[in-house]
Amino acid sequence: MILVATTVVGLTAVTIIGCASGDTPSQVVEKYYQATQDNNCEAVPDLVVSGRPKVLDNYVNSCKRYAGKLVSYSIKGERFEYDGRLAGVDTEVTLKDDNGVETTKSVGQTLAETDDGWKLTKLENRD
Repeated sequence: MILVATTVVGLTAVTIIGCASGDTPSQVVEKYYQATQDNNCEAVPDLVVSGRPKVLDNYVNSCKRYAGKLVSYSIKGERFEYDGRLAGVDTEVTLKDDNGVETTKSVGQTLAETDDGWKLTKLENRD
């Protein structure tokens, strides 16, 4: 966290920069898939809601399992629930198996708005 102090007409204001990512739910999902494509699973914990180790393990393990197999992904839609504090992002992913055969499937992601921005909370395979 970076603190910047500014003096304005005798008053001191402190601005906090860098806490929240400012990303939309879809952008967080894109970062997750990009980390998977790049085999950069170390980046995944920053995208997942804190305090839920099982959720974190699921996302990191999924990243490791599909690294090198994720051919492409696309965001198909985004929706908000519970006064805008939860978001659902519908995606379509194309995976390549060990024989080189590509399969496309729908995958849903659920995100929660936290003090640190939008974070992944649930991965839902729909096939």
